[in-house]
Amino acid sequence: MKRYVTFFLLALALGIAPGPDILFVFAQGLGQGALAGSTVTCGLSTGLVVHVTLAALGFAAVMKRFPKAFKAITWCGAAYLVYLGIMAWRSAGVVTVGPAAAQETPLLRLYLQGIVMNLCNPKVILFFIALMPRFIVPEKGSTTRQFLVLGLLFIVATLIVFNAVALLGGSVSWLLDGNSDAMTVLKYASAVIIFGLAGWIAWMNLRSKE
Repeated sequence: MKRYVTFFLLALALGIAPGPDILFVFAQGLGQGALAGSTVTCGLSTGLVVHVTLAALGFAAVMKRFPKAFKAITWCGAAYLVYLGIMAWRSAGVVTVGPAAAQETPLLRLYLQGIVMNLCNPKVILFFIALMPRFIVPEKGSTTRQFLVLGLLFIVATLIVFNAVALLGGSVSWLLDGNSDAMTVLKYASAVIIFGLAGWIAWMNLRSKE
């Protein structure tokens, strides 16, 4: 039980730490409201289900053995962020304030974006490759079951932290309801954040020796 508690606290800390996923959630909450950020969070959590399943099947060990495959996935994530940043920048000139703002991008599309973002997030991939296996104790029973329990704890921690961030971004957006100039600035700011995330992933890849 102690290692599960330790893992949960570590998962909370990882969720709070700046990274592509949490900043993307904040950017969506900032630009389109809390509902948009929470929808992205649901997509991110779905992506975690995939990570957990693959980890339980031993895919994390395969990725660790073939670092070029890992880097290729993260480059895809950077490219996808550039695309999303361009879309966000282009939409910044058309502002809908208040609750309707959250409907500018279809919720299904936001959900799918969250899934793709999570699957291409190097921070999450590294966590499942390097850290999660350290909490697996073969003597304690089925390793598959342990991976699933740890994965569930990780998903719960992510939902708690990221929904709080979505609400924070949405609150800022809501406070500026009716101020079209301010909303335009916020939308451009969210686009800049997304471009910054793409640059961060690219920089991490370029500085890697592999």
